[in-house]
Amino acid sequence: MTLFQRKTRVLFVCTENICRSPLAEGLLRHHLRLAGKASGVKVSSAGTRTSQPGARPDLRAQKLAAASGINLGRISARRVTQKELALSDMIIAMDRANRRDLIKICSPEHQHKISLLLSHVPDQALEDVPDPYYGSFKGFEEVFHLLEDAVFHLVSAGGLVD
Repeated sequence: MTLFQRKTRVLFVCTENICRSPLAEGLLRHHLRLAGKASGVKVSSAGTRTSQPGARPDLRAQKLAAASGINLGRISARRVTQKELALSDMIIAMDRANRRDLIKICSPEHQHKISLLLSHVPDQALEDVPDPYYGSFKGFEEVFHLLEDAVFHLVSAGGLVD
């Protein structure tokens, strides 16, 4: 990477930015480090609604991430902004409702950057990453594995960095 080359910017978006998108952010950073590509990508996450700005990720998400060596400590809930939608190269929604919300707030010239996370996984039958917030720890585990598989495909597909 040359001195003035801009990093690829990836933005994960869910509803509240306390479960799915922080996990996806942490997982992508982790897999990029393992692949030796971390320096070429800036990863962040946000929510479309975010009723608890500044909240830490859900403790169940933190526990699962920590068990895999992933620290979500620097992530706090925040609402997605027009500026970061414009600056992002990839805007990855967790579900169709999040994608609809993003399309409503995103300028038309940036809407082509919005995709569903699971659309990046070959032969994936699901479209939406389920929101585990009101469920059990097992639901968080299932979501964690879905996210990990999707993030692995993002990194291994080679589309994030040259």
